[in-house]
Parts: sequence; structure tokens; C-alpha cells
Amino acid sequence: MDQVRYKPGEAIRWLETGATSKRKSAQEKSRLLSLPGDARTLGANVKSAAGALMDFGRGALTDLAHNQVMASEYVLSDDSFEIIKSSSTKKVRYKDITGIEDRGDKTILLLENSTVAIKPYAYVVAGRLKVPIGWSRNGIEVPYELLLEELSARIGIELP
Repeated sequence: MDQVRYKPGEAIRWLETGATSKRKSAQEKSRLLSLPGDARTLGANVKSAAGALMDFGRGALTDLAHNQVMASEYVLSDDSFEIIKSSSTKKVRYKDITGIEDRGDKTILLLENSTVAIKPYAYVVAGRLKVPIGWSRNGIEVPYELLLEELSARIGIELP
């Protein structure tokens, strides 16, 4: 069987869009800084500069979060799966998994000596409704639960 790759869904691109809007806001605020001799007070200039710096920082953090999420994926093969993150890779054999627990938004895979948590990278929130962003499974958008269902089938343990 071929490898199956689960990457964060296309909706994660909104992080990139958010970072872009923060950068634009910071640039607009920095343009408002007055030149020497302008009638604006020192306090107004300091306030504008602080706001611009905050927006630059938020944009940089959002870029960092987006890059980390986009470098993450789950790769399922015949006898194991890999959790690939921007800083590490972990391989888990299906036969080493002893159980599955559901803890709200997280699914915990119990191993002989440790655990592995699978949780959504982000959510779409509309009013009181909070839905996890799905996956791109080999390039096709699928719901978040599909990864858990496929892992459950490969492991041979039913989801709780």
C-alpha cells in the first residue's frame, strides 16, 4: 500500500492572510509617525510607534505559527506512521499502540511506554460553534476525523 499523507487543511492559509494584514497595519501606523517639527505631541508619536511595533510582532508570530503548521504532517504506511513537525520526526509502529482515549479535542494514542496526542492545528469558530480544521489527505480536503478513523482501522482498535 502507498503512503498516505495528512497535512493541515487549506483553511490554515488564513494564518498567512492574518500575518499579511498585521504587516500592512504596522506599515500604515509607521507612516503616521510625524516628522520633526510636526504639530503632533511626543506622546502621540510614541503611541503610534508602539502600535506599529506591536503589529510587526504579531505579524511575525503569525508567520511563525503558519510556517510551523505547514511543516507538519502525518505519514501513514503499512506498519507504522510518522509524525513530522518542523523540529522533529517521530515514528510509531501500529503494533506498539495499546489503546486510544478521547479527551475532548485531543485523541491520545497509548503506547507501551508513552503517549501520542493528536489534536487539531486550528479551529473555525462561528458564534458558539467551534469546528476543527480538516486535513489535506494526499492533496484532497477531508474532515478532521478521517485521520483518526483511518489510524483506528490500521491499529485495529475502535475509537471511543
